[in-house]
This record gives sequence, C-alpha cells and structure tokens, in this order.
Amino acid sequence: MPTMRVCLQWSAVLFNTFTLIIGCLAALAGAYELLYQLDEGFTDHIDVNKIIQLTTAGILILAAIIGCTGAFLGSIKVLVVHMVLLVLLIGAHVWRLAHYNESKYMDATEVFVMDIWMKELSHPNSMQTLQHRYKCCGNKGFSDYTSLHMKVPYSCFHTEDGLHALYPYPEGCMTAVKRVHLNIYRYEMWTHCGLIGYEIVSIILAITLSCQLTTKTRRYAY
Repeated sequence: MPTMRVCLQWSAVLFNTFTLIIGCLAALAGAYELLYQLDEGFTDHIDVNKIIQLTTAGILILAAIIGCTGAFLGSIKVLVVHMVLLVLLIGAHVWRLAHYNESKYMDATEVFVMDIWMKELSHPNSMQTLQHRYKCCGNKGFSDYTSLHMKVPYSCFHTEDGLHALYPYPEGCMTAVKRVHLNIYRYEMWTHCGLIGYEIVSIILAITLSCQLTTKTRRYAY
C-alpha cells in the first residue's frame, strides 16, 4: 500500500534525524572532554575511551545521514548500507560491553592521579587543574601537603568572588576522581546498552521499509 510505504519512509526519516542529533551530541561530548585534556596538558593521559566514543559517534552520524537519504529516495541499496553500518555499531557496543571491567578502569584512574601527585612533589601546581575540577586536595587529603611541610595551594580552597574559603577541601583527589570516573564509566555502559536497543529498532524499521519497497518494485515489474 502506497500510504503504508510513505508512512514508513517519513518515519524512517524522522527516526534517523533524531539519531543524527544523538550522534552529534555524543561527538560534541567526546570532543569537549578530549580538548579539555589537551588544553590542560594531560597529553600523557589521553582517555582512549574518548577516541572510541568519537569514532562511534562519527559512524552513527554517517549511518543516520545514509538512513535519511535511503528512506527519502526509497533506495533499497542505500538502506542496506545503512543497516550494515548499524550492525557494525552494534558489534562495537557489544565488544565494549564485553571488555567492561570496573577494577581495571579504577586501577588506571589510580595510576593517573598518582602520577600527577608525584609530579606535584617535584613541580608544584601540577595538581592545580585536578583540584579545581574535582574540588579535592592532595592525593588522600590536604594533610599530604602539611605532613611534607608544603604550603597548601590555593586550588585546594573553594573560591568565590576572589575570596578563598578558610579550610581546604577535605576530600583527597584519589577518592574524588575515582568516584566521578566510576560514575561516568557506569553511565557510558548503560548508554551502550540503550544504543544497542535503539539501533535494533532502526534496523527493524529499515528492513520493514525495504520489504515495502521490494513489494512495490515487484508490482511494477508485472
């Protein structure tokens, strides 16, 4: 039925437009985090997950554009390319979930914080960015500075209108960074699960539309 086919085509166009928005947001989020690391000098600790996120987001954007084009033009070949990209994305999500390891990730985060703290001991203010961002002080707490007879840096204090708080942040950066990174890691895992379901729905929609287009082609062939 032409009406059914048209409805499926516009549904696919709208669905892929929404997918395009999701892909752009994911790409912007990954790019922001990556640029933040580069701007703040964390070149030795570039998060590989952000590179993977940017690559996945790029493929998702490409799949959405191809899906919109295939649905709008009613091209089965273009829709097949769209479905192949979605299958590849699902495979990437499954691979990422299969390698999910909180303990390993926390160990890597611990090494990351400890490395910056060791730099702080020889090059003061190396912890400045970390302490500002995570509202923490020292490795395990501000006593890390006082026990070594070092001045507690201004980045350990909450600042408002140019005025510093009387007491430094009570939480150490090791605890603060590990907590934040773990929450982000878990959120990303749930995002992968959600995207798998979303992409499966997109594939089903593309297959249904392809079947309708195939029926139309056969009808005209007769």
